[in-house]
Amino acid sequence: MISIDAAATAALEQSGGRSFSVQAFYGAKQTLADVPLTFDGSLQFTATGQIQASGTVSLARDGGDSLVPQAKTDQLAPYGQELSINYVVAFGGDSWTIPLGRFRIKAVPKAKNYFRRWPDQAKVVGWAAQLSLVDRFDIIDAADFLAVTAPVAGNSTWDEIQRLSPIPIVKNLDDQALPAGMVYQSRSDAITQLFTNLGADPSLTRQGALTGRIKNPWLTETNPVFTINGTIDLQDGMSNELYNSVAVTNPNNATILAVAQITDQSNPLCITGPLGERTYTNANPLMDTQAKAQSAAQTILARVSTQQSRTVQVTCLPRPDIELGDFGEVVDELSGVTVLGSVDSMTFSMDPSAAMTLNLIVAETR
Repeated sequence: MISIDAAATAALEQSGGRSFSVQAFYGAKQTLADVPLTFDGSLQFTATGQIQASGTVSLARDGGDSLVPQAKTDQLAPYGQELSINYVVAFGGDSWTIPLGRFRIKAVPKAKNYFRRWPDQAKVVGWAAQLSLVDRFDIIDAADFLAVTAPVAGNSTWDEIQRLSPIPIVKNLDDQALPAGMVYQSRSDAITQLFTNLGADPSLTRQGALTGRIKNPWLTETNPVFTINGTIDLQDGMSNELYNSVAVTNPNNATILAVAQITDQSNPLCITGPLGERTYTNANPLMDTQAKAQSAAQTILARVSTQQSRTVQVTCLPRPDIELGDFGEVVDELSGVTVLGSVDSMTFSMDPSAAMTLNLIVAETR
């Protein structure tokens, strides 16, 4: 979660004043301190996909100089220009600014100047523009390799991430050695492989730096980092997404392989039963002994043979301090039902008074 003080959290849970502040940047240089955002559009965050945050925003202003981009160097043109979008909440005479992210302007689908005819010329009296935004994974995706390549000899995982990332990085996980024989098909493939070696998925901080997010927190976490009230869309269902076999390996040591399986034929999940063998693989560089790997395999099997993921949609007051992957608790205000899960996606309306929606991946016991 974004670190904010208790007073800011309380303000988010109250009906205080809410707004957005937006600044424009070109590289490190701030080009606009107050971009005139209107109540239209939305921002979507998702833990899957190459681009993890995207959306559209609408800008408009009556009078003043027009910001409709006409040249590649204009402040709102889609040639490296970025917007920093912040959520502002005010309560009891105080206010707090919480960053939502740093977004690249991908395109300007619509833009228009409004004119009024004066005696000797037409004068701009207002303007409007719609911007399509994506996060800074766009930079990584676009800066591809010219050919298949490999790590630099002697580099660790974080060394390689630092070398290959065209954006700043934040080291938030223990470093690991690189597995033998690793090759990169593309820059984005390299970044994904390297974070997998750290037991994580690539992610971005709200300031636009590359960092890691622990994989599958819904399956491993037990202590929620947030509790919110909301409306839960919870429906019954069942799938066969359970596992009866687990293989634990160390990507840096090919001699370590531990397997745990359900072999009791009275169990519907027996590997020789009608369901068949379903294997959950876990490559963990921390498994440096066979004993550790075997213990981990048994622990993981107990979990993945009884718990499966399910997506639950929640509607609640905007909580811009929540991040993708956060493990939290939601209490339904009407039914009193409580669910625990990790945040898989979030949608913020550009109307700051509107509710937000988020999807939780919840572990259910079967």
